[in-house]
Amino acid sequence: MSTDMVVIPKDDARYPAALRHIYSPPLQLYVRGNVELLKTKHMLAVVGSRRASAYGQSAIKKLLTPAVRAGLPLVSGLAYGIDSMAHRLCLELNTPTIAILGSGLDEASLYPAAHRQLAQKILGGGGALVSEYPAGTKAQLYYFPARNRIVSGLTAATLVVQAAERSGSLITARLALEQGKDVFAVPGPITDPLSAGTNQLIQQGAAPAIAPEDILEYFHLTTTPAAPREYQLTGTQQRLLQMLTAQPQHIDAIVQQTNLPAPTVSAALIELEMLDIAQNLGGMKYVKSA
Repeated sequence: MSTDMVVIPKDDARYPAALRHIYSPPLQLYVRGNVELLKTKHMLAVVGSRRASAYGQSAIKKLLTPAVRAGLPLVSGLAYGIDSMAHRLCLELNTPTIAILGSGLDEASLYPAAHRQLAQKILGGGGALVSEYPAGTKAQLYYFPARNRIVSGLTAATLVVQAAERSGSLITARLALEQGKDVFAVPGPITDPLSAGTNQLIQQGAAPAIAPEDILEYFHLTTTPAAPREYQLTGTQQRLLQMLTAQPQHIDAIVQQTNLPAPTVSAALIELEMLDIAQNLGGMKYVKSA
């Protein structure tokens, strides 16, 4: 697959039909990667806070893993936080993903620059990078709300995972509704500012996303249950696994509760991670994998 830039004018047969009918459709699209992916009928937009928490990451993994494993492409904006988590989930499960950028697609302009490697992995995984801006266009603040209309317009529905009360993700949700698309939102604690926007969306009529079946049923996807894996865990691994829950625990607290040497606990947690039955959320905080 070529990763060279392709320009697709609005009157080109390769131009996504879904975008033709939105308000102010892009006059042309600049695409790198799998152009055919843009014709996929069923895709889900996933948006949310750039400051996403461990809760957001866990929600993405729980809600979307079965659908992505079944082949549902996710569309997002390559930004920090929820966007990059969605793209990475697709890469982990060998499903193509589309990143819509608010900049040019050339290496010098691609924004954020810290995600150039992620962009390359998206291309290598059969995905695509898309923008309405030509090469050499640097990111500007006002490009991102415009970019959001493409994210929602290209997809059948939009999932908002975490969003503050004033958030660009809420703009995407509003645009999706104006385009006649469905909106899902992940509920969260009323004390969490990152859930204020999503809870508000649900209050206003968005569908709450609380289980993988919410996404699977919407897209009429079926999955084959994975065969249960058998592990031969050491005594230390079993002890730590019994302690881990869905609530993040710092490694220092785990060491204190087990009275085991810190190097022993650290090594066992790494081993549990490699078995995909524990997850490091960053900051040395661990949870049991969903």
